[in-house]
Amino acid sequence: MRRAGHWNVWLALGAAASSVACVVPSLRANDAERVSPAPSRSFVEQFDTLWTRFDDVYPSFAYKQVDWRAQRATYRARAQRSRSQDELIAVLVDMLTPLRDLHVWLVDPRGQVVPTFRPAVLANFERSRWESAMRDASYLAHHRDFGEGTVGGYAYLYIGSWKEPVNQDALDLALSRMRDAPGLIIDVRNNAGGTDQTALAFASRFTTRAFTASYVEIRMDSLVKNIEMPLARTIGPRGGWQYTRPVVVLSGRGGFSATESFVAAMRTLPQVTVVGDTTGGASGNPATFALGNGWRFTVPRWLEFGPDKRPIEGRGVAPHLAMMWDPANYDSARDPLIDAAVGLLGERNGVYRIAPASSHEARSEARSDIR
Repeated sequence: MRRAGHWNVWLALGAAASSVACVVPSLRANDAERVSPAPSRSFVEQFDTLWTRFDDVYPSFAYKQVDWRAQRATYRARAQRSRSQDELIAVLVDMLTPLRDLHVWLVDPRGQVVPTFRPAVLANFERSRWESAMRDASYLAHHRDFGEGTVGGYAYLYIGSWKEPVNQDALDLALSRMRDAPGLIIDVRNNAGGTDQTALAFASRFTTRAFTASYVEIRMDSLVKNIEMPLARTIGPRGGWQYTRPVVVLSGRGGFSATESFVAAMRTLPQVTVVGDTTGGASGNPATFALGNGWRFTVPRWLEFGPDKRPIEGRGVAPHLAMMWDPANYDSARDPLIDAAVGLLGERNGVYRIAPASSHEARSEARSDIR
């Protein structure tokens, strides 16, 4: 059996690796690229290529309780009986589905994506409602997935992706314009991912000390010694100054991959409160490999854990303050989570109190009023 001897430790640390966006388009059966029937041996070779690559690289079989050798025994015979490329792809999808991994998909010769897992999620973001709310926020859109504004006297930053043109320089420049704001809302509810190096570099602008942002576990060659898993991914203060005023991060089930690394790191900082819903739970940092006949497939390369060493894959990152998304009972021009963030920042800044006063505080205030 081939082992993943070519993997370097820097990959796990994310020095050059990029997590790709997790939400992939569906592919209808009649849209698939039609390939002339090939000899059955060709289909078996493709099957073996995919199975062996996963066996070498994929880190989460035990965590997900999937017997990969049993999967081979079950599905290889079906691959041998395949009469077309489409039939082989159906076999591979069936074999991969039990992994329940949003970072595992196949790509046809035209670039159409065939997902192997479609999670049922309740997103807490509605673009039409959000756009209505932004009309009162002096919102400046730098890109569909990136913009800034002001809500309730607090800075607001929408980050819908960690991919170009949303990069470290653009984020730093936006933050510089918010330097004097008494509070900041960072909205990543529907950010499906991108480059986790960019996400963690931005998180480093909010800390005054070095800390472990997450841990990752990868498959190592048996010849590599003295490497303890999981590996810590540490970030520290970056830039000439850090934003240490109150921050609210809006999160949700639509946030995946690099967004989960970002939320996991941010929620450990003392001035940050994460509000909304648990993130999507898919942070595998996939790579793409050739399958054959013009097809490709992805393999996640690590299992990521939060700073608390709880797995992110399949679980997500929980908020500090969970809020049920029930916009039907809310004005259509308002976004409930943004308004909640404004209220929380007001409380953190001492502008007003959301939580009711204790009986002792109430009596003290009453005595003051009498005097």
